[in-house]
Amino acid sequence: MTAAGFVSEADLHDLIEQTPTMLPLAGTPRLAIVGKEVRCGRERADLLAVEVETGRPVVIEVKLASNTDRRRSLTQVLGYAAFLRRLDGDGLHTVLRGYLDQHGYTSVANAAKAAAEADPSFDEDAFQAQFEDALADGRLRAVVVLDEAPTDLVDLVGYLQDVTSDRLTLDLVVVTAYEVAGQRILVPQLVEPDRTQLTAELAGTGKPSTASEVVRGSDPFEASIGTVALEHQPLLRRLLEWAQGLEREGLATLFTSIGKGRWVLNPRLPGQARGMVSIWNENGPYLSPYRTVLDQEAPATLAKLDATVPNEIGRGNYIKAQYDEDLLRLLREAYVEARDSRA
Repeated sequence: MTAAGFVSEADLHDLIEQTPTMLPLAGTPRLAIVGKEVRCGRERADLLAVEVETGRPVVIEVKLASNTDRRRSLTQVLGYAAFLRRLDGDGLHTVLRGYLDQHGYTSVANAAKAAAEADPSFDEDAFQAQFEDALADGRLRAVVVLDEAPTDLVDLVGYLQDVTSDRLTLDLVVVTAYEVAGQRILVPQLVEPDRTQLTAELAGTGKPSTASEVVRGSDPFEASIGTVALEHQPLLRRLLEWAQGLEREGLATLFTSIGKGRWVLNPRLPGQARGMVSIWNENGPYLSPYRTVLDQEAPATLAKLDATVPNEIGRGNYIKAQYDEDLLRLLREAYVEARDSRA
């Protein structure tokens, strides 16, 4: 399928405003939109929302590939977060009053109640307290939404995710539009860079971050297999064997990223600090592809992968298709293509 694109950024703004659940954010929070074109100092944030469950403010910035300024989206969204950090509940309500009044909400908490969709456990007073606590503590979420993510921007997001405090959550979402039988189909994906690898790269130290450790080889990943349920262990061992086979053939160099409760096996391209796929043990087995690298290093195999597992080869997402031998064969073929292209 060929991406159809969006007519304008406003087109994507409106879609998110109407259906904020389309954003595949970690933790799958319910979002209540409480502002649009929100003045934050000298600039305006595209959308402002709150998480229904936590009261945490969420600032959303949208940029299309046609906008040559899209690399500024990170600076902008962080600037908006810094502005919001200075406000208390009353101050933010004043900023949002026009939007709230227009949509018939008496307060941010009232908008969250509407988004809770008659959830009997929702309490406006409790939400208001959470909302004010989140502002006071500086707990915010910043979301950048693109229709195409350049590699350098993905790398920068990965670096910022590693070095920012746990009070700020930064998400990068790519929304691709397709035309199928006269209907528009949207495919949103949460981009999850290989953060532990990128942090050392961009910081220029070569040292693992405090959040995780990067170790040469696959031994830590192999040892981690025993920590998960028995039914997940055979597939994890098969994925490990597949990656070890790449290294034996000289197609990849294996590194393991060790984090809290997760181990990531990275088959990096020889001589490079990046790979085309990573293998996760996070309470079970997951394969995560890196489309940008595949497109640069193995475009012919990427086309085969798209035909075999449509819409699965994204930028750091988890592949949901079955992890069978055909898929592993194609992923190995990608590493072979990358090697042969450099011969």
